[in-house]
Amino acid sequence: MPGGVPEARHRVQEAMHAWGEPAERIEAAALIVTELVTNAVQHTSTRRIRCRLLRSADGVRICVWNRGRARIPAPARPADAAGLPVEAAPAADGPDGDDS
Repeated sequence: MPGGVPEARHRVQEAMHAWGEPAERIEAAALIVTELVTNAVQHTSTRRIRCRLLRSADGVRICVWNRGRARIPAPARPADAAGLPVEAAPAADGPDGDDS
Protein backbone atom coordinates (compact mmCIF):
# COMPACT_ATOMS: atom_id res chain seq x y z
CA MET A 1 0.00 0.00 0.00
CA PRO A 2 1.94 3.04 -1.25
CA GLY A 3 0.39 5.70 1.04
CA GLY A 4 0.48 3.59 4.16
CA VAL A 5 -1.91 3.88 7.04
CA PRO A 6 -3.70 7.15 6.13
CA GLU A 7 -4.37 5.97 2.58
CA ALA A 8 -5.71 2.61 3.75
CA ARG A 9 -8.02 4.31 6.24
CA HIS A 10 -9.27 6.79 3.64
CA ARG A 11 -9.95 4.09 1.04
CA VAL A 12 -11.91 1.99 3.53
CA GLN A 13 -14.02 5.01 4.48
CA GLU A 14 -14.68 5.87 0.83
CA ALA A 15 -15.66 2.33 -0.17
CA MET A 16 -17.96 1.79 2.78
CA HIS A 17 -19.57 5.20 2.32
CA ALA A 18 -20.24 4.33 -1.35
CA TRP A 19 -21.85 1.07 -0.19
CA GLY A 20 -24.18 3.04 2.08
CA GLU A 21 -22.82 1.60 5.32
CA PRO A 22 -23.78 3.46 8.51
CA ALA A 23 -21.28 5.97 9.91
CA GLU A 24 -20.65 3.90 13.06
CA ARG A 25 -19.66 0.87 10.99
CA ILE A 26 -17.45 2.99 8.72
CA GLU A 27 -15.55 4.43 11.67
CA ALA A 28 -15.18 1.01 13.30
CA ALA A 29 -13.77 -0.43 10.06
CA ALA A 30 -11.45 2.56 9.65
CA LEU A 31 -10.09 2.02 13.16
CA ILE A 32 -9.61 -1.70 12.53
CA VAL A 33 -7.77 -1.17 9.24
CA THR A 34 -5.62 1.50 10.90
CA GLU A 35 -4.52 -1.01 13.54
CA LEU A 36 -3.96 -3.85 11.06
CA VAL A 37 -1.93 -1.78 8.61
CA THR A 38 0.05 -0.16 11.43
CA ASN A 39 0.97 -3.62 12.74
CA ALA A 40 2.01 -4.74 9.25
CA VAL A 41 4.17 -1.64 8.79
CA GLN A 42 5.82 -1.98 12.19
CA HIS A 43 6.37 -5.73 12.29
CA THR A 44 7.37 -6.81 8.80
CA SER A 45 10.34 -6.21 6.57
CA THR A 46 8.35 -5.45 3.42
CA ARG A 47 7.00 -2.15 2.18
CA ARG A 48 4.16 -3.68 0.18
CA ILE A 49 1.00 -4.21 2.20
CA ARG A 50 -2.35 -5.13 0.70
CA CYS A 51 -5.78 -4.38 2.04
CA ARG A 52 -9.06 -5.78 0.77
CA LEU A 53 -12.67 -5.21 1.80
CA LEU A 54 -15.20 -7.93 1.13
CA ARG A 55 -18.86 -7.08 1.52
CA SER A 56 -21.48 -9.75 2.09
CA ALA A 57 -24.96 -10.04 3.56
CA ASP A 58 -23.32 -10.75 6.94
CA GLY A 59 -21.16 -7.63 6.99
CA VAL A 60 -17.76 -6.45 5.82
CA ARG A 61 -14.56 -8.48 6.04
CA ILE A 62 -11.25 -6.61 6.24
CA CYS A 63 -8.16 -8.44 4.99
CA VAL A 64 -4.63 -7.07 5.38
CA TRP A 65 -1.59 -9.06 4.30
CA ASN A 66 1.96 -8.85 3.03
CA ARG A 67 4.71 -11.18 1.89
CA GLY A 68 7.31 -9.87 4.29
CA ARG A 69 8.89 -11.79 7.12
CA ALA A 70 8.07 -10.85 10.66
CA ARG A 71 10.68 -8.86 12.52
CA ILE A 72 10.88 -10.53 15.89
CA PRO A 73 12.37 -8.18 18.46
CA ALA A 74 15.13 -9.46 20.69
CA PRO A 75 13.88 -10.04 24.23
CA ALA A 76 14.72 -7.24 26.61
CA ARG A 77 17.42 -8.20 29.07
CA PRO A 78 16.95 -6.69 32.52
CA ALA A 79 19.83 -4.62 33.88
CA ASP A 80 20.04 -7.01 36.83
CA ALA A 81 19.46 -10.58 35.65
CA ALA A 82 19.39 -11.97 39.20
CA GLY A 83 15.62 -12.45 39.03
CA LEU A 84 15.80 -15.07 36.29
CA PRO A 85 17.04 -18.01 38.44
CA VAL A 86 14.43 -17.15 41.08
CA GLU A 87 11.63 -17.35 38.51
CA ALA A 88 12.98 -20.57 36.99
CA ALA A 89 13.42 -22.44 40.29
CA PRO A 90 9.73 -22.74 41.29
CA ALA A 91 8.80 -23.91 37.79
CA ALA A 92 11.37 -26.72 37.98
CA ASP A 93 9.92 -27.98 41.28
CA GLY A 94 6.37 -28.28 39.97
CA PRO A 95 3.24 -26.44 41.16
CA ASP A 96 3.23 -28.03 44.66
CA GLY A 97 6.92 -27.54 45.35
CA ASP A 98 7.95 -31.12 44.61
CA ASP A 99 9.66 -32.38 41.49
CA SER A 100 7.18 -35.16 40.70
